[in-house]
Amino acid sequence: MNYLETIKNISKDNKRKKENLILLLVLLVILLISINYIFSNDKNSKDTKVENNIEEQVNKKDDLEEKISEVLSQITGVSEVSIIINYSDEGNTNVVYDTKETVGENGNVTSVEKSVAYNEKSGEKTAIIQMHNTPNVEGVIVVALGVNSSDLKQRISTALGNLLGIPSYKVQVFEK
Repeated sequence: MNYLETIKNISKDNKRKKENLILLLVLLVILLISINYIFSNDKNSKDTKVENNIEEQVNKKDDLEEKISEVLSQITGVSEVSIIINYSDEGNTNVVYDTKETVGENGNVTSVEKSVAYNEKSGEKTAIIQMHNTPNVEGVIVVALGVNSSDLKQRISTALGNLLGIPSYKVQVFEK
């Protein structure tokens, strides 16, 4: 009964009513700000995951250099292979977006909201990639121990040209 009496006393006092109303409004504003902060951090973490996914694909370029070095070192007489691939651009990755259109009363689209589409496996979300264009190769330099004949240099430059889709004159092979 004490609670009911307290509530009745508060409602009788007009000054107390105003103070309680102001306090309630302040609490609501704080609640709205905190909800906005929570959901905006969730969106930023999704954007970070998309960037990480794209960064992983860009790192595949470094893996390509390592794989080529490993293969070239298996050629008879060739060892200690170092390779540098020069790219003209970084390539690009297109992700899939979910679009939500809001149509007004007159049938016109009033707003369009885009968000990145995700796949979820084992609780981890990854962006759905529509297309990944590999970067354009401009040239290659190979330095290896045992590459002393011009025939071997020509075979390596032809092989790398075919592998990377560039003319063999853009591949330079040097002896270490």
